[in-house]
Amino acid sequence: NQNFGFQAVVESTAVDFAHPNPFYGPEETDPLASCGYRYRVFDLSVTEDEDIKLCVRTEVDAFLPGQGNPRDGQGLATIRALNEFDPRAPGAGGAQDWRSKLDSQRGAVVATEMKNNSCKLAKWTVQSILAGADLMKIGYISRVNPKDNSRHVILSTASMRPTDFAAQLNVSLANGWGIVRTITDLCMKMPEGKYVLIKDPNKVRLPVDIALRH
Repeated sequence: NQNFGFQAVVESTAVDFAHPNPFYGPEETDPLASCGYRYRVFDLSVTEDEDIKLCVRTEVDAFLPGQGNPRDGQGLATIRALNEFDPRAPGAGGAQDWRSKLDSQRGAVVATEMKNNSCKLAKWTVQSILAGADLMKIGYISRVNPKDNSRHVILSTASMRPTDFAAQLNVSLANGWGIVRTITDLCMKMPEGKYVLIKDPNKVRLPVDIALRH
């Protein structure tokens, strides 16, 4: 994702946000990847008597020239990369050969990725929506040689609005906020402290118990 992000932006037209990158110290020497952090507050209150707000640190990767002031949250974009799975390898899950199908049958390729990588695509889409991005750009990346993991080629790119893509993925934002509110209610009932929410990766259901971190 980071390497594709470097190639998908024009570094000479960068815009600096009001505050510097909090994760880039003075001892760092490598150039920063194109990324901006936005801290956004969402109101989770259900009734007028409640005052529950959630602060989320979100990320954006680029901005669209001529679409407004990016410092005010206008014209922002996120950039992500999908890596091709070798269609001839065992366990390919019906993956298409991108080199031959992307131009002629792009819909079939996207549908297969939605089936095989639904969680990843849903995560990227929700991240873009939370960040207030107007656009999400996805690059289709393939290895030059299936046995060489160091050399890649960009086969194609696609841009879509995160809210429209969420509808295609059947991602319910209302249901997602309902889950967040339920977890928030559980946390509000606990005494002050730091907690870790634990989920068994082999189970669909999120356990109710929250472990106290010592």
